[in-house]
Amino acid sequence: MIRILTALILLGTAVARADDAEPIAPFHADYQLIRNGERIGEASIELIMGKDGFQFSTRSEGTEGLAGFAGVRIEENSTFRWQDGKPETLHYRYFQKAAWKKRNRSVDVDHAARRINATDNDGSTALDYAPATVDRNLVVLALAADLKAKRETLEYRVADKRAIDTHRYRASGHETIETARGRFDCIRVERIREKPGRTTTTWIAPALGFTPVRIVQNEPDGETLEMLLR
Repeated sequence: MIRILTALILLGTAVARADDAEPIAPFHADYQLIRNGERIGEASIELIMGKDGFQFSTRSEGTEGLAGFAGVRIEENSTFRWQDGKPETLHYRYFQKAAWKKRNRSVDVDHAARRINATDNDGSTALDYAPATVDRNLVVLALAADLKAKRETLEYRVADKRAIDTHRYRASGHETIETARGRFDCIRVERIREKPGRTTTTWIAPALGFTPVRIVQNEPDGETLEMLLR
């Protein structure tokens, strides 16, 4: 159940309208979390200008079924800066709680010293530095900014708890998606994975500031995970 909520909240982003200062303006958005057609929880996503930089936060909570019974809660917060129209991580914090178990992770990027340090419950790891690195929470904001700018290459260097990964996506057409807020013409975006099995599809609405309104992840075992704007 924790894996389900984690997979879903990594996919959401903002209801926002960009201004001339940054690609995506501050916002707050709410989503429902769905497993195999049944609602299991809620998520909220927020972008603000904080005292230490831009803050992109994702929070989810299990409200029904096993997720609700276990009191599953996941929080992610990315402090970042905009560089050439793209987000770049400064600090990332992850917190997960389920029943009596808790988990913490962090990523800190020192651009001046060209260092990236990742920490979790098992210790700390130094990662290879490069500009334009994002954390896994910030990927969706980078994707929204690139689609708005009509960039064709949707590829991101992602700092995780033990390594640097590359996330790749492709735009594959337009579809109309029905949500609690109405019907929206969306860009369909698919994640490109090296290993077959899991698929992730995101529908992003230009009319809502390039906001994902629906995300569906199909697991190899047939399980379907969904995040839907409400």
